[in-house]
Amino acid sequence: MAKIAIIGTGYVGLASAVGFAQLGHDVVGIDIDETKVQKLTSGKSPIFEKDIEKFLVKSLKKKKITFSTDYKKISKAKFVFLCLPTPQLDDGSADTSYILESSKLLSKHISDSATLVIKSTVPVNTWKSVKQVLNRKDVSIVSNPEFLREGTALEDFFKPDRIVVGCEFEKKAKEVANLYKAKNAKVVFTDNTSAEIIKYASNSFLAIKLSFVNEIAAYAESTDANALEVLHAMGLDKRIGKEFLKPGPGWGGMCFPKDVSALKESAREKNVPIPLLDAALESNLKAHARIVKKISDALGGSLKDKKVAVWGLAFKANTDDTRFSPAISVVELLIAAGAKVTAFDPVVKQVKGLAIDVKSEIVQSVENVDAVVVLTEWQEFKLIKPEVIGKAVKQKIVIDSRNLLDKSKWEKQGFRFIGNGYN
Repeated sequence: MAKIAIIGTGYVGLASAVGFAQLGHDVVGIDIDETKVQKLTSGKSPIFEKDIEKFLVKSLKKKKITFSTDYKKISKAKFVFLCLPTPQLDDGSADTSYILESSKLLSKHISDSATLVIKSTVPVNTWKSVKQVLNRKDVSIVSNPEFLREGTALEDFFKPDRIVVGCEFEKKAKEVANLYKAKNAKVVFTDNTSAEIIKYASNSFLAIKLSFVNEIAAYAESTDANALEVLHAMGLDKRIGKEFLKPGPGWGGMCFPKDVSALKESAREKNVPIPLLDAALESNLKAHARIVKKISDALGGSLKDKKVAVWGLAFKANTDDTRFSPAISVVELLIAAGAKVTAFDPVVKQVKGLAIDVKSEIVQSVENVDAVVVLTEWQEFKLIKPEVIGKAVKQKIVIDSRNLLDKSKWEKQGFRFIGNGYN
């Protein structure tokens, strides 16, 4: 078993640390946040992620994982993974300062002939900058982008579709790939630069696909067609596939918006602009606005002083992450239009800087409201009884932006039901 150090214990870092420890490796997680380190050491996860706390506790008991703020603790690690944030700058490019600053610190403590693995999503040729800043000829740089989805991060870690490893040295690349013990995963060995682009290209392609789906949903509504049937038929074509063919209020999270913008900016800098990326970003803003227009139209054309309940604040189900959440974008537009918003989310209990009343119970969120809007695809929303909600609301109007609920059940209880992609 290998000795592994993980720099950064956010979504990617913590999932990777817990995953590697569960596989039997000896892991140390490094983070500058002392409060977070103390919390992790006590077996408490700072993020909401399926099974992560369970596996964290198991690994702590087996002494397979430790946490510290001290970079000196990496000195015995053969593999050091950079899992640091690369936030979006004002111009859309990615901020690599955390990566580079950490690499400077690592230079003093990383062991002889160790392997530094860049797991963060980084702009093209960041690995060269890391190599220069690290200034250690004995240390190999491996680009190993993460493909962990929030809500299923550990499942994705243990059962990956593919493992991408970019390195100048075949031996080092194979050593990193072998750490995952993923016998059924396809391993792609490539150069560092290609590995970096693979991550950006993958996320950008999916974002473009989702934007196209939302545009087809809008077009289908304008022609009295059913986008759900159209998209289902499209998905039967193996060249297209069935995934990412569901209309919604837009796409979000910390990956898609940031990665699309970063690739767009990087391509512009290389004088090879990619107009599809601009179109996808613009389309995503339209998707938010389209849901708000549905709500406004259902309430007579004005949202001023209207009470609206939104179900779901996280950018997707099974996570507490509201960063770049389309649900939040819709809420902000509702507030700007004069609506009074209450909300319920199974996990998110507050959103900083947002003037909404987040209720602890779903029935509380709909008391005397003019409309109920589904914004996140939490499966438990399917279990809600329309007759219970009907007794609490002022007007029986439901706008289901995720096409999650059973339309017939709600209509039987007298609700006007408005879906996404059909009339």
